[in-house]
Amino acid sequence: MTPFEYALGLISILMSLALADVVMCVHRLMRRARTVRWDARPLIATALIVIEIIRIWFAQWTLRDLDTALGFPVYVALFGHILLLVMTAVASLPDEVGDRCDLGEFYERNRTYFWGAFAATQAAYFALWLVFGGNQASVGGSAGVMDWFRILGPLAVYLLLALVRWKWLHYLAPLVILGFYAWLYRGQTISM
Repeated sequence: MTPFEYALGLISILMSLALADVVMCVHRLMRRARTVRWDARPLIATALIVIEIIRIWFAQWTLRDLDTALGFPVYVALFGHILLLVMTAVASLPDEVGDRCDLGEFYERNRTYFWGAFAATQAAYFALWLVFGGNQASVGGSAGVMDWFRILGPLAVYLLLALVRWKWLHYLAPLVILGFYAWLYRGQTISM
């Protein structure tokens, strides 16, 4: 086992806990589907956080050859970023589904916390991107507009969603980000 594989293990476990919580929440909702008042906003937000977890796990592979990624201070920062990601994921759907569950009410009560946590997660990702030199497209080069947009665009959207109550925006913006990620990562692979 390489040092990177060892370090990735703990991060993978945390991400797995987040996905397991989402799966359990969806399971509870489906088991009580007849008593649930459905609203697509928390479901779209949940789809986005699941894609974000996969995207971040996928991105961890790019750190395999960076010695700085395995240093204790940077690893703690990576760990903190993943904890924020987990906190966002577990806030995406209600933990308990009783005799009556209104996903629209849940979303409105939870909206500021969820999108604020998502913004904090993206801000941490941005900080780590800067630490790892992501702002440099190549040695001696600088990042292009798309590199900056893919990091700061979602951050701005998450902050906006935390602050603004426009219902249409809460449907549209996460769908746009999902589409953007599908387009952006369409050709990405994990390679040696």
